[in-house]
Amino acid sequence: MDKYMQEFKSYLNQLSDHEFSEVVDFYMEYLQDGGFETYEACVAELGTPKQLARKVLADYSIRLLDAPEKEKATMRSRVQQSTTQVHTIWLIVLAILSTPLTIPLGIAVLATLFAVFVAGAAIVFSIVVTIIALLFAAVVVLGIGIAIIGQSLSTGLFYIGGAIASLGLFLICVPVINWFIRGVIHVTLSFSQWLYSKLNRKNRAEERRDQK
Repeated sequence: MDKYMQEFKSYLNQLSDHEFSEVVDFYMEYLQDGGFETYEACVAELGTPKQLARKVLADYSIRLLDAPEKEKATMRSRVQQSTTQVHTIWLIVLAILSTPLTIPLGIAVLATLFAVFVAGAAIVFSIVVTIIALLFAAVVVLGIGIAIIGQSLSTGLFYIGGAIASLGLFLICVPVINWFIRGVIHVTLSFSQWLYSKLNRKNRAEERRDQK
């Protein structure tokens, strides 16, 4: 049992000190109460240490996202929130892939998520290129307008107006990209959580823990 717990603890470095102690104390007590003294007996009951750790990390990440806003001390900005969501998606995928019965389905899901990511990345890339082109065009046209305004006031103002319009489009597109990226992440996370809830088969220890 000691070997099992030592290996299990080595995979929990992403948890806070409080969460780490809570998880370790619970499973140590569970194994002791159940009389699971050998490494093999622990694996038969809970799965390998890595499999159990991945499920624990996924569960804690989901719990953090589902917590009230006042409890999300680590999610104070949209960037941090999106980063946390992406990390949670990855932990959920790892948890799914760690279970032998769900490995084939997990691979299929991972391939689907990757395809969605590539498609989304391609769309974002095309929009980013367009935005950069708008910004570059605005700078060039503004320079032209300033250069010729002394020779022709109307033509110079026309070019400057075009530059301002391009800059306006640039400012409009930036938040649109940000919104699109956050939307893709949110949809992927929701799908991952739903899939995990369907595929995750709780062992007796997890059922006992949920009752506390």
